[in-house]
Amino acid sequence: MIVALGFALVVAVAASLEGPMQVAAAKSEKMNSTTRPLVRSDPGVVPWVERDIPPPKPKVVTEPAGDLQPASVPKPDKRPVPSGPRPEQQTGILPREEGYPLPTEGQVHAAHHRRYAPPPGAIMSLSVPAIGLRNAPVFDSEAKSVLEKGVAHLPDTSMPWSDTPERNVYLAGHRLGWPGTGSHLIFYRLDELDGGERITLRGPEGKTYNYRVIERFVVGPEATWVTGRVRDRDLLTLQTCTPIPTFQQRLIVRAERT
Repeated sequence: MIVALGFALVVAVAASLEGPMQVAAAKSEKMNSTTRPLVRSDPGVVPWVERDIPPPKPKVVTEPAGDLQPASVPKPDKRPVPSGPRPEQQTGILPREEGYPLPTEGQVHAAHHRRYAPPPGAIMSLSVPAIGLRNAPVFDSEAKSVLEKGVAHLPDTSMPWSDTPERNVYLAGHRLGWPGTGSHLIFYRLDELDGGERITLRGPEGKTYNYRVIERFVVGPEATWVTGRVRDRDLLTLQTCTPIPTFQQRLIVRAERT
């Protein structure tokens, strides 16, 4: 009888201790689970990789676009033009000019000592003090009518205020152009920029964007890669025709935001 009572007492004590022991064990296991390093359960999954941003595709011109009309779809321009030799049809997406009269010394001097008052429709203005260019109007179009007024911003390329990781604001202008138009000799002295010169773009609300020239080079008329963006770079590209008077190549001046 005494032995039976003793055994019952031992069982009761063990049962009373089992609850706290289980709680302690659970707490210990939970603690270990939060301190162990996480291990991927899908090691065969390839991680996502950001792709390079491709350069913008050139627009397909369906109507006469003057200097930027592709050679594959040449169309005659029936609008009246100033007297004198008429430029030939253009090739590639970049401007080409041929047949314009060569300037006199007086015309060159006058063209680079004038100040522009940007007309309606201009999206910004361009100033390059080193070559006497101040507040030249910039239009967001590649039409011939725009190139007669000032500088063309190539559509689908960056704006200085574009909300992108990188930018390439691409502007094109005449090397010669017609006398009496806003584009006459507008980029005539572009070949004088070789590094360090300041360029300023002024937006529609007066905000300025400053750049410094970093390089100058020549490409063929079909070199559309120069319109593309460069990873982690904030660029401005100016382009005109070269050499005078054949204009078979494109003169490129690149500047970087300061």
